Amino acid sequence: MQTALPSEFKKGMVIMLDGAPQIIEDFHVTGTAQTRHKLHTRLRNLKTGRVADRQFTENERVPVAALEHRTVQYSYKQGDTYVFLDSESFEELELTTEQVGDRHWFLKENEEYRAIFLEGKLMDIVLPGQVTLKIEDTAPPIRGGSDSTWKPARLETGLEIMVPLFLDKGEKVRVDTATRKYVGKDTSEKDQ
Repeated sequence: MQTALPSEFKKGMVIMLDGAPQIIEDFHVTGTAQTRHKLHTRLRNLKTGRVADRQFTENERVPVAALEHRTVQYSYKQGDTYVFLDSESFEELELTTEQVGDRHWFLKENEEYRAIFLEGKLMDIVLPGQVTLKIEDTAPPIRGGSDSTWKPARLETGLEIMVPLFLDKGEKVRVDTATRKYVGKDTSEKDQ
């Protein structure tokens, strides 16, 4: 199995720890020229969905998982299971609520997502940096107000964010999937 040093880590890389695949969600380095550098990581277990912090020393070799990437389409949620359709084989694949975690706010039926497979089994989906969602409910728009004034809005997936005053129900907005914040109004004319 291929290994990597902590200096080679990247966000989204999947490493094997204690026999389980762990995706690197975030990391930072601490230490000075006089002390040993340590890499602090936030890892999410792809089997259980649990998030944990772990430190690595600069010369520690860690096994890297051999992954396969494919496209899947989100179909529906049934109980505690999210069902996806493999775009190549049309096979139904499932992820648990724990595996999906807070990313469920960005899943839209019939949308395609990049998926991570390990040994032929669906382990995770990768969200794009921004997702377009429709405003389901918000206060009536106020024109000519300050751009720095915001109001709450509920989006089609149930996610609640703050949006500028000029937006109205039915309009589409772009949302950053990492921060869950309004990025801008979606100006594309296609309607789904």
